[in-house]
Amino acid sequence: MKHDYSLHQGHVLKRYDEDMRKLQKRVLKMGRLVRSQLAALHEALARNDEEYAEQIVEGDRSIDLLEVKVDKFIVRLLARRSPVGGDLRFIVTASRVVTDLERLGDETVQMARVLMREHDHLGMCNDRSSLAEIQEMIQLLGQLLARTMEAFRHQDYRFARDLAAGNTDACDELAKRLKSMMACTTTEGAEVAHAVNLVLILRSLDRGLRYTQNIGEHIVYLVTGKDVRHKV
Repeated sequence: MKHDYSLHQGHVLKRYDEDMRKLQKRVLKMGRLVRSQLAALHEALARNDEEYAEQIVEGDRSIDLLEVKVDKFIVRLLARRSPVGGDLRFIVTASRVVTDLERLGDETVQMARVLMREHDHLGMCNDRSSLAEIQEMIQLLGQLLARTMEAFRHQDYRFARDLAAGNTDACDELAKRLKSMMACTTTEGAEVAHAVNLVLILRSLDRGLRYTQNIGEHIVYLVTGKDVRHKV
């Protein structure tokens, strides 16, 4: 599938356009890999399959290697092309996006390790299975990531702005669910070890949401040139 690189097309050197499209394609591929990890975790929990979950841990290696590959490609682009203006913003944005994607991949691995160990010990929260609630949040995070990467591809400023500010339906839903479940970890009678592990899972989900919102901030920078980190 061809990925459009529309913002900065039309360089005198055709190879320059090809390099920029290649960079975009690799960032989008990394987003798909991370989303696949989240989908695989959701499936592993549904199956209660430790071997399937182990594939998530092994799959993180592909994400790490792709991050290194993108970083090296960016260094070569900077050295060969000396980009300015919108081209430079796109390269900076790509670098920031892959960093947050790699971190989200790490959080997915962390959740996989803890969740498979705690699969049968997470108990109930608000009269509902904690495991089922976590599964739904993982699925919601994956859907949000997919929408976010589409925003990166199409430079969708409006969505990126709302995402960065936490003003999308998915952000609001995830934040509410995380807050509700975190309250359950302080319930009297909860076993300390299991409560601690539940907190670890929820914190990973919370950081995953934050990394996705970071990508929204990076897209805003790409489109407008304004760095809105820590300001929205």
